[in-house]
Amino acid sequence: MKTIKIKLFEFSELDDEAKEKALSALYDVNVFDDWYEFIYDDFISIVQAIGIAVDKKQLCFTGFYSQGDGSAFKAAVHIADLINGITNQLWKEYAPLLELSLSAPDVDKRVLNLIQNTALDCSGEINQPSRGYYIKSYLTTYFPNNHDYTNIINELDKLETWLEETAETLNRFLYKNLREEYEYQTTEKAIIETIEANEYNFTVDGKIATRIENLAEEES
Repeated sequence: MKTIKIKLFEFSELDDEAKEKALSALYDVNVFDDWYEFIYDDFISIVQAIGIAVDKKQLCFTGFYSQGDGSAFKAAVHIADLINGITNQLWKEYAPLLELSLSAPDVDKRVLNLIQNTALDCSGEINQPSRGYYIKSYLTTYFPNNHDYTNIINELDKLETWLEETAETLNRFLYKNLREEYEYQTTEKAIIETIEANEYNFTVDGKIATRIENLAEEES
């Protein structure tokens, strides 16, 4: 039988070279598992306040520094609520300090009144049309077959373009928040906070000692 004694150190006790090795080994400690969940939850709450119901299971992203990276989501849109929500900035009921670059649609007020009064059946949908990380928005409307609604249809084309621009703005907002959170969680400051909060110990050369400590506990 042989007994081996190893000195373990807190992060603050390591020399600069060992600290560098420890930080390098733990570069992903804060982004290893579902770190983005609260970003998803915030986004869902913000858009819900303005009439967009996001399916959390259909929220996705890839990132952050390669061509093709981005985010996407699937949602049902209540057009009347969306117009009202953006006009009155209702997302601020959830996030009072949040500024979003969203504007009301430049559409004939008579058509908007028809939608607001439910005289015109109009709904929206946001989808991820392929495996790429982008979104596509659609407007669905219903008209009786025995009338000519050319002028209304022209205004609804404008409304669909507005919906697309609104959805893309929100998707960029989602991706920006994901990227900024990732960048923060991979900073030295955030990694050190996690190390200290979890009371990690290291060998003198900066290797994390979790496995050594577990073996010692099993032996004892």
